[in-house]
Amino acid sequence: MRSAPFRAHAVLEEPFSFAMLRLMRDDVMAVISAAIDELNSQSFEGSKIQKDLETPLLAKGSGLDSLAFVNLIVAVEGQLETSMGLSIVLVDEESMSLQEAPFRTVGSLAKYVESVVARHSAT
Repeated sequence: MRSAPFRAHAVLEEPFSFAMLRLMRDDVMAVISAAIDELNSQSFEGSKIQKDLETPLLAKGSGLDSLAFVNLIVAVEGQLETSMGLSIVLVDEESMSLQEAPFRTVGSLAKYVESVVARHSAT
């Protein structure tokens, strides 16, 4: 059963058709939604991550500690492999050096994952 998707708006520079972009966006959002569900089901004490693009992940007062953040990223990577057959590492030197923090909110994470999937699919 797929988790309830939510929408993201990302600009990708790869030469994909509109239909492929829409499919990829929906797939990425389903992956992130499933990862959030997975993390929330394991959270006994902490607050749950809301499935909202504006939900802060790495921001003051986000309620998400560093271990929960790592677990979320691992869950997203696992969902990418399970759902889309992609073995992708999301946190690397490149992601940490980007001008706009890719892990600030659920929406920025979705946009970043879309760009990584697009780059991976183009190779």
